[in-house]
Amino acid sequence: MARVFVAMSGGVDSSTAAALLVDAGHEVTGVTMRLLAGDGPDGCCSAEGSRAARRVCDAIGIPHYTFDMAAEFEREVVAPYVDEYVAGRTPNPCIVCNDRVKFAELMRRVMLQGADYLATGHYARIVQAGGVHRLARAVDRAKDQSYFLYRMTPAQLARTMFPLGELSKPEVRGIARAHGLPTAERPESQESCFVADGDVRGYLRSHRPEAFVPGVVTDTSGAVLGAHDGVAGFTIGQRRGLGIASRERLYVTGIDTAHAIVTVGPRAAAAVERVSASDAVWSGDDGDVRVTARVRYRGPEGAAVARYDDARLTVVFDEAIDAPAPGQALVCYSGDRVLGGGVVEEAS
Repeated sequence: MARVFVAMSGGVDSSTAAALLVDAGHEVTGVTMRLLAGDGPDGCCSAEGSRAARRVCDAIGIPHYTFDMAAEFEREVVAPYVDEYVAGRTPNPCIVCNDRVKFAELMRRVMLQGADYLATGHYARIVQAGGVHRLARAVDRAKDQSYFLYRMTPAQLARTMFPLGELSKPEVRGIARAHGLPTAERPESQESCFVADGDVRGYLRSHRPEAFVPGVVTDTSGAVLGAHDGVAGFTIGQRRGLGIASRERLYVTGIDTAHAIVTVGPRAAAAVERVSASDAVWSGDDGDVRVTARVRYRGPEGAAVARYDDARLTVVFDEAIDAPAPGQALVCYSGDRVLGGGVVEEAS
């Protein structure tokens, strides 16, 4: 059996992952990343999350430690998150946290403690292709989180366990109840665990108030439809919270940070077929590759042709999709296996 450290957020998923590993006979230790200097929102970054994780570890009889990683989280996740939104882009902090904090610094720390593996409560699987560890979707497609993990390397995957990859969410809840875990009924965490109540614009305003320069909302012809108090926090494809009245549904189609202009238009005005991403990782073949791809975690997945060249990934969809926002993730699949992805830069 292996020595496994489990990244525990205080939620039901990571709690159940730890319980399953104990059942399997592994030597298990729970570890929680303390990511915020204060208490913060009641999520996986919070002091309450750490306390909940400790209660679970006490219940299943394993040790628990909390690592203070607030400095790394601020540097690698929070500061870039604010910078990206201020620049008119739409970041995905969960992907960045997985890439630069959890499977980088946390993995480094637990390996120094003698761990054979780092386990998490993600819904994803690890498969072998040609003797190399590769990332694959979870069995439960509705909960699959491989989108957030697309940057994981074969070396990282070889030292990682995803105990929930073969399970559905109801099965996980059932296992947690059967084990009497105190987190069995804990609700799902919010998307950005460090942003209270999901109020992105409020969070940005508190961190970068000078970025909120009043401007106008225009249609695609340039006609002024309304006003806004700052472009930070707007995102391409946004429909709600535009502050304008219209008989038709309008969506954000452009953000001009230099002139504080938000452009809106009908959904068709934001349709694209070609998406280009930078800082890409890739495990597929060279040349044109048939894939399915998505540009939002909950967005539709479309058939496409992908080409990777020198950390640049270009995907041409068979049918037009809603335009992604620069900063979002473009992720490609071959069946259940994740081929790679990158950070969206432009779409047409």
